[in-house]
Amino acid sequence: MWALHRVSLSTHDLDAACSFFETQIGLGTPSSRDDNAICFGRGSRGLRVERPRSTLTCQAGQVNGYIKAHHLALDVPDLSAVAHRLAKHGYSYCEASQGDFEGAALYTFDPAHNLVAFCQAATSLSEDNIQPWEQEWGWGLHHINLQAGDVRTVVDFFCTIVGCREGHWQAPPQKGDFSIDPEALSILPLGALNRGLHIIRPDAGFAHRNHFAHNPSIGGHPAFWVKDVSAVKERLQQDDVIVTDAGMYAMADMHQIYVFDPSANMIEVNQFL
Repeated sequence: MWALHRVSLSTHDLDAACSFFETQIGLGTPSSRDDNAICFGRGSRGLRVERPRSTLTCQAGQVNGYIKAHHLALDVPDLSAVAHRLAKHGYSYCEASQGDFEGAALYTFDPAHNLVAFCQAATSLSEDNIQPWEQEWGWGLHHINLQAGDVRTVVDFFCTIVGCREGHWQAPPQKGDFSIDPEALSILPLGALNRGLHIIRPDAGFAHRNHFAHNPSIGGHPAFWVKDVSAVKERLQQDDVIVTDAGMYAMADMHQIYVFDPSANMIEVNQFL
């Protein structure tokens, strides 16, 4: 068993990001804030929005920049077992710095070069108690969407390293114009209603075919569930933010909207129907 721990996004304007997520999306007062980052949720769980650092290092002829501001993090029941499997299958990893998370964690790249953190779960994880901390928030991480040119390779990574199990996409009767073939789209579910990890092959024509202002197949995005997605849409439009109201088009019993945050990160907001 595993859980979504957090998603971390980059921003160059902390004040604008704070206003967007706190007021327009409705995540409420940040749980913490300093000169470099804002957090919503509890502890290191939920959403972290971080100012990237303008630093470069050169090692063995390769130039590396600061990338940690943009990542997803998963809770796992046995971090040492994950580290062992990463090493066994030839994936490099490094331990997270003290203070990055509440407990022990490590960073690695999946085969599509998405930065992933694995965190030692502080409590037992079970199908009957998915993301229990979200009840006190009034919102939660419904899923994290990852772009992958080779969907099957990324699915195999999470199944092999974490023990995820691939599920079946639950589409509504009037599905939008996109493919749910496992070569193009896969779900690693947490319970029902398409929660969990979504792995998608980028589709340049997705937005055009569905008459959207946003293309959710490109670049990856977090999806936050809220209690009233129509209220979120109204607040955004009052501030002249472009919103794609997709309705129930991709996931059964789920109303979805898409928007860009002030730093052009794709954000999905949805509501269980």
